[in-house]
Amino acid sequence: MYNHVDTDPLVGTLFDGRYLINFLIDRGGMGNIYNANDVKRGNIVALKMLRPEFSDDPTIVRRFQRETEAVSCLKHKNICQLFDVGITRDGIHYFTMEFLEGRALDKILKQRHVLPPDLAIHYMVEVAAGLCDAHNHGIIHRDMKPANIFIVQTANTPEFIKILDFGVAKIDEDVEALHQKLTNAGSTLGTPYYMSPEQISGGEVDGRTDIYALGVILWECLFGAPPFEGSTLIDIFKATMQEKLPKLPPALRASKQWKRLYKILDKALQKDRDKRYHSMQAFLRDLSQLDTKSSSQNAQPILMETPPSLPVFHYLHAFTPARIAIAGAILCAVVALSVAIAVTLMPQTTTQEQSAFHTYKFFSDPPVNIILGEKDLGTTPLSVELDEKIPFSVVFREPSGSEYKILVTDSPKDVTGFAVNLHPEHTDRPMLRIETNPPDADITVDGAPYPLKTPCNIAASLLQMTVEIKLDGYRTETLQVITNGGEMKLHSNLFRP
Repeated sequence: MYNHVDTDPLVGTLFDGRYLINFLIDRGGMGNIYNANDVKRGNIVALKMLRPEFSDDPTIVRRFQRETEAVSCLKHKNICQLFDVGITRDGIHYFTMEFLEGRALDKILKQRHVLPPDLAIHYMVEVAAGLCDAHNHGIIHRDMKPANIFIVQTANTPEFIKILDFGVAKIDEDVEALHQKLTNAGSTLGTPYYMSPEQISGGEVDGRTDIYALGVILWECLFGAPPFEGSTLIDIFKATMQEKLPKLPPALRASKQWKRLYKILDKALQKDRDKRYHSMQAFLRDLSQLDTKSSSQNAQPILMETPPSLPVFHYLHAFTPARIAIAGAILCAVVALSVAIAVTLMPQTTTQEQSAFHTYKFFSDPPVNIILGEKDLGTTPLSVELDEKIPFSVVFREPSGSEYKILVTDSPKDVTGFAVNLHPEHTDRPMLRIETNPPDADITVDGAPYPLKTPCNIAASLLQMTVEIKLDGYRTETLQVITNGGEMKLHSNLFRP
């Protein structure tokens, strides 16, 4: 649960004529968060306001505004939802979001040091699912850390994750180049232990930066400390840039599932981002195979938990060579017996060849949920990796329950996405607006090269057309666009190979 921090002069007052302040939840680097009653809507909210002394600092105000911009378009269940944004007559910026009951992951780790592997994996699966939605909307978090992962704990409801604080998010926009560096107090682009090598070196970041951070967090949940440590900021950065990932302790190397997990961690934590998972969806797919707490039928259990006395942590970070020899022998003897018993009890499984995964994009106007079988894949615009055998059906489901079904076939060949105008507005000359990030992509319509590069308008008189989007250095996209004869806008964030 939230702890009431201390008394505050705003407690008991009506803020901006609408929010009755109940208590102070937390004091942050730039602002305070309060529990408040929204007297207009009649619900309890978390109210985050920028402290008055920062209201005249354009850099800090911009960061505060970036958080609202990032979260306003995200509706995923694992992302804390934004309600309202405002500024008082005195110039105080604020926004309200859903009030959450539970604890942040950093508080849990401070108390428990490590988590059972199945729980740690499940938490990261939910975080990755939320970040997939953010990345699909062109938003990179850039500051993932345990403090920004909130475990919601309420009576009679299973625990679930909410991602917090998109204050340093990178937002892909055509109208604004968001490359400025926020270096003032409280506005660093990431937190040292969880920063990727490209962040440390000041390079450009993309979704693989968030993948790296989740790898560090998962490692810390399993072993009690980040994989790369140091006594100073320079030491942490040096270790991150130069040191190899610690090996699994000998006691864990006999477990096939621990080996699978280590392989995932090793790939997520590569120094060279081109060697990491190419997308959050790919990271999520592999990690989900080990998530025994989800509904996945293919999840493989991690049979041995990290021992509560933290020998794994000490093996990696605290043992001297002499202690390793003594403690290692004792640990191996004790754990080997546990592994032997667990393996004996483990159901025998056979390794099946994995199906080939293909990345599909789904767009719609207006945004709707994409349903595959009984599974809700998320809200458009959406990018998802599927291993379904062609042909298969995908449903565009509106909040009203109305559905539009499409059949994915092998004709035309190499289709990578679908866009549907569900409520077309018919005009004399309907146009399809195509925008890409980055721009200047070549367009082909039904096999014929189009004379203009993106952004551009294409006559949408045909009910359906095949549009190919091609830009050097990025994946070529072939989209089946169903305009239904109406005006439509399509914006695609292009992916690297």
